[in-house]
Amino acid sequence: MRRGTYRTILSLIMVIAFFFLSVPCVGNATEKTDGGKSVIFLLDASGSMKSNDPDRFVIDDIVQMIYTLPTEYQAGFVAYGAEITAEQGLAGNGGRNNVAAAVKGVEYKGYSNAGIGLQRAVELLLEDAGKDRHIVMFSDGEILMDSQEMTEASGALFQSAVGQAEEAGITIHVLGLGEDMEDMGNSIFDAAHRTVGQSCHAAQAEDIRKAISQVLVEGLAIKRSTVAVVEAGGETETVGVELPYAYADKLRILLTSNAPIQNVSANFQAESARQFNGERHALIEIEDPSGGELEIRFEGIPGSQVEIYVIPEYYVDVRAEVIYTDRVPEEAGDIQGDNIMAEKDAYYQRTACILYTFSRADNENILLWNTDYFQHNKISVTVNEETKELALNEGRLQIEERVTDSCIYEAWFDYSQLPVNVVGTDSARVELEGAPPLPEPQEEPKPPYLLIGASIVLLLILLTIVLLWLRRRPKPVPAPLEERPEPSRYSYVGMLKLYITRTRAGYDIPPLSFNLFRTSAGRVISLQEIIKNCDVKEEFAGAEAIYFKAGPGRTLILTNNSDCTIMKNREILMKKQSYQLPLDSKVDISFEDEISELTFQYKEA
Repeated sequence: MRRGTYRTILSLIMVIAFFFLSVPCVGNATEKTDGGKSVIFLLDASGSMKSNDPDRFVIDDIVQMIYTLPTEYQAGFVAYGAEITAEQGLAGNGGRNNVAAAVKGVEYKGYSNAGIGLQRAVELLLEDAGKDRHIVMFSDGEILMDSQEMTEASGALFQSAVGQAEEAGITIHVLGLGEDMEDMGNSIFDAAHRTVGQSCHAAQAEDIRKAISQVLVEGLAIKRSTVAVVEAGGETETVGVELPYAYADKLRILLTSNAPIQNVSANFQAESARQFNGERHALIEIEDPSGGELEIRFEGIPGSQVEIYVIPEYYVDVRAEVIYTDRVPEEAGDIQGDNIMAEKDAYYQRTACILYTFSRADNENILLWNTDYFQHNKISVTVNEETKELALNEGRLQIEERVTDSCIYEAWFDYSQLPVNVVGTDSARVELEGAPPLPEPQEEPKPPYLLIGASIVLLLILLTIVLLWLRRRPKPVPAPLEERPEPSRYSYVGMLKLYITRTRAGYDIPPLSFNLFRTSAGRVISLQEIIKNCDVKEEFAGAEAIYFKAGPGRTLILTNNSDCTIMKNREILMKKQSYQLPLDSKVDISFEDEISELTFQYKEA
């Protein structure tokens, strides 16, 4: 069924409540997606784990990690004792139940042949075409086999597998458990050191949650936000969450604890959802959430602590728009005698302003990241091996480039600094048009000197007559210099939100606010005074001649006496004119220095 069909049903279903589900599945996982990310979870299932993990907390934690991975990740599993005891190949998001089932079926027994285990995990990843590949290894000790010879052989195989991973760019993260793994310099941890992975240790299985968080956030670069930490009291807990992830494709709500969690349910608006349960965790996977509010209910063991995280996902497409500005070069020609001779092949100086916008992959009309939550978040853009950090401004990135010849301009985007997980387009190509040639210069005719001389004589005569006439007249009182607009009889309301997008000095200035309603009624105030009041030291040429006063009907009167370029809804506000701005008006200003830029919104306070 298509998403549009689901949305028609959504208007009849406002609240979806989900309770813990247990979904055992068997079979082989398919659903591969080349070019994404992949993780193999590698578990030491030797007999010593019976004492180091008697309650099978590690099993539960691996299942949690499998379901926590964003959609772009494929997950697989390998367990080893003396031989490979369990294996599940890489599976996409729809096949994770199979991987989880393989994990849950593991029994702790036998020796610890880490060499054969790591070798198989590396082989599975080498079959994958993705560029971002990881192994997350859980172990409670060094390699140990039935004989010294077999132990050494397993160790040699382990080091060989580490070398293969290092050569293929596979990152290995090691989570050590128990007393035997306190030495962070042992051969198992060496796999993480050589492949630049995470090395974590937990003395007891119930303390491994912190290590898992480190691997998820720092090792796998999964973006998640903590929305609540609740001390359970044994009764039903209710947590309300306001989520800022407008138009997200998917949200994962993860509950984790150091003790069992029971009777989990959630109320929210969405296209669909599914829920997975574990001993000490619960995860709700929400498809296409349509509301920003979420209510979660659960029961925890008295005295336990329950942490609630949200893992947002966006499937993104990028669009580019180009605006050209052409100027005549300052040295476009050489003066020779009476003629101006154009340089050979002279062209305009062309600047291309490239605007990138981000939309949902399934609907180009839904623009993303244009809310206050994402304002000024950084995205790294690489062009011709040069990388620069750009800040989102109302969901857009802007790059200006000098253009001489027509070319293909390709930009690559790194979304890693955004607080969300991004899947989809990470590059955009646009064809830039070369600068047009200057018009052919034309030889100017020689001036008629006789006519010019007669005109000058006539002009002198007229000027003499005017001066004699003016001497006989009383001198007029000079007109007063241009002053501020007349004061208003209305009172101010609302506030101004100011976004300084460019400055001459190049500094980044965070969003500013100026409370108009605290300004005395009738007062006329300039934009320069407002900026100074916000403790901004930067100078903005022309701001002193842009005035505001209160207008009727909760409006704001803007008077432009400057040479700045002022636009409202693509309409240029003319000089020496006044304009009424209703609430929620947005105005863009390019100052007289042609560098500094500012946007303000007149909003309800």
